[in-house]
Amino acid sequence: MIAVVGSQSAGKSSVLENIVGRSFLPRGNGIVTRCPCEIRMHATESEEYGMFKGSNEPDRKYFDFNDIRLKIESETDRLAGKKGLTVDAILLDIYSPNVLDLTLVDLPGAVRTVAEGQDLDTPAKIQQMILRYIAQPNCIILAVSAANNDLAVSDAIALSQQVDPKGERTIGVLTKLDLMDEGTNARRIITGEDDSAPKLKLGYIGVVNRSQKDIIDHRSITDAREKEAQYFASEPAYRSLFARMGTQHLVTRCSEQLVQAIQRELPTISKKLNALIHQKKQELRALPDTQPATLRSMMTEVIHAFIEEFNGLIDGLKKSAGFEDTSELVGGARIEALFSSVFRQEIFDLYVFSGGDASMAEDNIRILMKNTKGLGGGLFMDNAALDKMIANQIERFRDPSIKCARMVFEEMSKLQSKAIDQVAVLGAFPKARLAIIEVVTRVLSGQHEKTVDHLNTFVEMNCHRINYDHPDFDSVRVMHEVELRRFGDEENEEEKTLVLKAHSGQELTSEEKAKVRGIMERRQRASQGQQPRAADGGTVSSHFQGGMSAPPTNNTTVGAGLGAGSLVRQTSKDVESQRLHHFLKTISPKEQTQVEQVVALTDAYFALSKKAVVDQVPKYIQLLLVEHTQKKVAKEVMMLVSDANVEELMSPSDDVKIRREETQAALEKLQEAHEMLFEVSRAASTGL
Repeated sequence: MIAVVGSQSAGKSSVLENIVGRSFLPRGNGIVTRCPCEIRMHATESEEYGMFKGSNEPDRKYFDFNDIRLKIESETDRLAGKKGLTVDAILLDIYSPNVLDLTLVDLPGAVRTVAEGQDLDTPAKIQQMILRYIAQPNCIILAVSAANNDLAVSDAIALSQQVDPKGERTIGVLTKLDLMDEGTNARRIITGEDDSAPKLKLGYIGVVNRSQKDIIDHRSITDAREKEAQYFASEPAYRSLFARMGTQHLVTRCSEQLVQAIQRELPTISKKLNALIHQKKQELRALPDTQPATLRSMMTEVIHAFIEEFNGLIDGLKKSAGFEDTSELVGGARIEALFSSVFRQEIFDLYVFSGGDASMAEDNIRILMKNTKGLGGGLFMDNAALDKMIANQIERFRDPSIKCARMVFEEMSKLQSKAIDQVAVLGAFPKARLAIIEVVTRVLSGQHEKTVDHLNTFVEMNCHRINYDHPDFDSVRVMHEVELRRFGDEENEEEKTLVLKAHSGQELTSEEKAKVRGIMERRQRASQGQQPRAADGGTVSSHFQGGMSAPPTNNTTVGAGLGAGSLVRQTSKDVESQRLHHFLKTISPKEQTQVEQVVALTDAYFALSKKAVVDQVPKYIQLLLVEHTQKKVAKEVMMLVSDANVEELMSPSDDVKIRREETQAALEKLQEAHEMLFEVSRAASTGL
């Protein structure tokens, strides 16, 4: 762009009008230009007109330039108020066969004082507004100064030197050459011979604008240019510089400098253009041209694209968007982490004695064992008690398994949304998008329910069928370890091996049988003389939540400690209840051993079941909730193509057609700009 900078009385507006070739800028006393006005000139072969594309009438064409002046005044008031300033720019496009393709910016004239009613910071605001434009490295600065004033105090030169101290992109424009004092001229400044003048690499160009009388008499710009040419041709000081003087030379020089500035910025501009062209092409792909004959094939392509994205996110076989992100796991990798880390850890954190399980209290275990034996008791432990204990523990796997299925369901729902978002073209067809979402949601919900049903069945069948013959369940070793924990490890290795052999039912010699009887008798004597020991040296009771009451001694009397009076008042029913309580609290050495065996066997089977759950549950979920969902989604979304309502599903949203037309027009403009850029680049390389 070319920014025109100057003080209020330097003739800035006249220079702009001379370049455009028409009189259209507002005039008056005080600060007339109170906001930037970007004037974009377009060389055409049609008639002249102007358009204000940033106004409330962006499509209106102004063929009368007096109307353009009035519109600039009204836009100034709209943007800046009646007396204020604003950085918001008026956008004026001028189409004419008499202009070059240039963009000029009319900026407020620099001032040093303020008029009555104006803000005291007005000069500073104007300066900031000017610097905001001319600080841009690709901006050419036209520093307009009156030739009959000292350039040392020129506001335009001073402002340009702040952002262009070497004068590499500043053209000095000298106005009012015809008003200089008699006997003086600006020849030495224009030729560069005046050492006192600020040095500009692009030099100075002299112009003669219309006088105030010419403006009042409505002298045309064409007549003014002819008068300007006659002045330079006849004035002795400038006659030999005629080719370097005047508005026409200024326009040509501006165009040359603009081309050179573009050449310097070619790599950057080319990169930006290519990025914008790519962006617009992407937008066009997201806004397809919906011809009825191609709707079915288009929908097929859309569905295939969705299926590919959805499966790619799960299987990790496709580098979909998001796979480059290393900040978190996505897709199938995230589901795998749920299986191998989150679910696995939650299962292995379950223990027989954890979670406040009341069924594992010692009293409850002993009562359960008595109940399962029924009338008459029995010599050996009943399997029913062990079955119940193990089933209670296996039931604890249900909630974590269903929770894992829920987490995978939620992750699959996220993958559905992500896959749909990756198919950009679906944004243009809201009905088709909604139809795909409904299909996937229905399939996914159905598979989730089926998965939960299978997981419930899995837990129930493991509760109902306790496999004591499992090759990894060594009940003999477990019971032997209970014996060792109960009576200590006083046996040597030979005795331990012998007892284990006897427990396993192997045939023993007479000598071995005698040794086993001796070991058993020794253990029996130990059990009569001391509290059984646990593996950690404490009593077994300390391993149970809820604890175990100490058995009463033989001389303990029911109701002892209550006093004689209380015994008298007790009914026979009370006495019966207390005696029953005493029976339940009483534990024999045999019962103590059986309790320990039940707990140890339950713990061993629970540990074995953990491995099965960690192995089997993810398989159920992967098959039913992930893989079956993938297959059913692929099948059912493809059925949408055979639906008779394809035309309705593929009907675009209301604004798609308009957006497509606008995007197509923008793409064509960008491609034209790219071609122009290529021509400029070729001209620069060939020196043309």
